[in-house]
Amino acid sequence: MRKILLLGLLAVCGMAEAVAQQTFSISKLSEDANTRSDQRPIQVGFYDAGAHKTFVSWMGANSTAVVKALDHKTNTWSADKVVGNSPFVDKHNYPGLLKGADNRLYAFYGCHNSTMKLTISPKPLSIEGTWEDKYIEEAKNASYPAPVVTTDGTFYVFYRDTRKTNGYADDRPYQVVKSTDNGITWKRQLVIDPYPRSTDNMLEIYNGKVTYQPAFGDQKAKIHIAWTIAGEKLGKHAHATYGRNLYYAYLDPSNDHMYSISGKDLGTTIDNNEADAECMVIDTGIPEKGHMSGLQVSAHYRDNGFPIIHFDNVKQGGSSSATWNGKAWVVSQITPAGGDPREIEKFGPDSFRVYRPKGKEIAVYKTTNGGLSWELETTAHVGQQVDRVHVIENAHPDAKLLITEAGDGEIRQANRDVFIGKVTANYEPPYKPGSAKASGASTGAKAKK
Repeated sequence: MRKILLLGLLAVCGMAEAVAQQTFSISKLSEDANTRSDQRPIQVGFYDAGAHKTFVSWMGANSTAVVKALDHKTNTWSADKVVGNSPFVDKHNYPGLLKGADNRLYAFYGCHNSTMKLTISPKPLSIEGTWEDKYIEEAKNASYPAPVVTTDGTFYVFYRDTRKTNGYADDRPYQVVKSTDNGITWKRQLVIDPYPRSTDNMLEIYNGKVTYQPAFGDQKAKIHIAWTIAGEKLGKHAHATYGRNLYYAYLDPSNDHMYSISGKDLGTTIDNNEADAECMVIDTGIPEKGHMSGLQVSAHYRDNGFPIIHFDNVKQGGSSSATWNGKAWVVSQITPAGGDPREIEKFGPDSFRVYRPKGKEIAVYKTTNGGLSWELETTAHVGQQVDRVHVIENAHPDAKLLITEAGDGEIRQANRDVFIGKVTANYEPPYKPGSAKASGASTGAKAKK
């Protein structure tokens, strides 16, 4: 009898755990409105509680920057609004949307080996009116803009620079432009420079999500960056033919210096030798083919200040995470399925979700122990082939995910649908860092240096 009661209790607990998983309903937001894109998991929109509105962005026909707003008071979406025009059509020209210190909307977009563009709303917390569409002249030869905004309203926009110091297109270091006056003036800083790299000629920086950690408790503010390197092999030069290694460092906004995981000050720029000696997470070796860590390496943070990295672990198989346990890097498999990561979301001190498109569905995996172990939480059914999925910043349950279709067609055509993901059960308010005690990583998982 006691055994039966115990089994029954375990069953009830198991059911309670199953019920506690968040679930989604997916609906079409805009038909034939999105276009082919190489978009990274950057911030594409946000919810503002004061205005009770959600704002989102994506790339439309001819690489335009498109925005749309949801008024939660009336449950009404605005019409799609083009707020910026790229100088040429390219699948890299996607926008990232932030709220500035003045509450205006700032969309960074429109660059592939060209000058970055910025378009700014004329009104706070509104998409109405004529936006100011301009170039950031300090960010020339830019690709893959990754914008973040700090608690004091400072903009940092990271990007890859096609510099061509060696005369070839594969010389592509990592830069950042910074503005402390709402985008009026900008200052540029070279943050990662792999040139020259005589060991393998892999001189290109590739990464995905760059995450700002605000100061809280005894934690200082940081901007977390993870990356991989690509190019050709020794003696040859070619763009993105091979890729190797996984790296991590953070930028301290108090002095704009780069730091290793051990806290070593690497100055304003990390050079090739410092990257290999101080920032290496995994040395994959020179690959026989392909890219050993994928091309979209994303970084987030735990409440203890340690990073968590989301990447495609080609050598060991599947989507994976890496975190620091105070002495070594701990690498764990999320799922055997590979492919570039699409999104990582923080929802607790050591709790994260990753979102992986899978045909017409999105598989959502979660960890509650800082990446030591992962499990499938839920599957969101979209009904059309999924390309990108983004978690909206500070999301309201009625608009948490922005999803784009993996359709056919040329880049200039906007023939892919845009979807919105609504949380239908077990919505969790956005987590505020430091609101719960963080734990240290267990050393029980396999550590890799």
